[in-house]
Amino acid sequence: MIGHGDAIWFSDGAGNALAPPHNAQVAAGTANAGVVDEVENPNAAAGTNNWYSQDGYGAGSFGSPSSGGGSYSNCADPTQPGVAGIVQYLQNLPRPIDPHCEVGHYYLLNNYNPGYFGNGNNAYTDTSANNTVFTIPPSSVRSIGDSLLEKNISWKYYGDQWNNYVPDPYQLNYGAVGAASDEYCTSAIRFSTTRRS
Repeated sequence: MIGHGDAIWFSDGAGNALAPPHNAQVAAGTANAGVVDEVENPNAAAGTNNWYSQDGYGAGSFGSPSSGGGSYSNCADPTQPGVAGIVQYLQNLPRPIDPHCEVGHYYLLNNYNPGYFGNGNNAYTDTSANNTVFTIPPSSVRSIGDSLLEKNISWKYYGDQWNNYVPDPYQLNYGAVGAASDEYCTSAIRFSTTRRS
């Protein structure tokens, strides 16, 4: 969301919308293999007011069997869990908001790992036990960087501990394995821009 100013949708990595895994086997033959459901269901779980039927990462990270993890929504379909209430709310605001949901597109609602590591390798297809299946596929959604370059504005990315992260994307040399070490947060972005003349 921060890097694109828009919600990323699940794709085949070549710009075509796909449904994300929904009670489906992923990462077969790897340490992260398992069944995941990456389709969000924000309806309240029975007997609770702040737990949801399907929300968040679940397992499937860093060598643990995959399960859970709903995080995408087909918000163009009001029959999908939680969609009708949100769309109705947006339409009833003093200045109604169009959610701009395209048919057949599943939009990311939660924070996933980016589709590429800092060294440029495809993180979505990476099968290391130190990686997570909850990573976005390479996306064709235009980023803020694309928009800046189009206007001939140079930009830089600043990320704390970036120099350590690039050669060690799993952060194995810095304590706990994977995201648990939190030395570098792959989802935090800060931009600096300079207009070229």
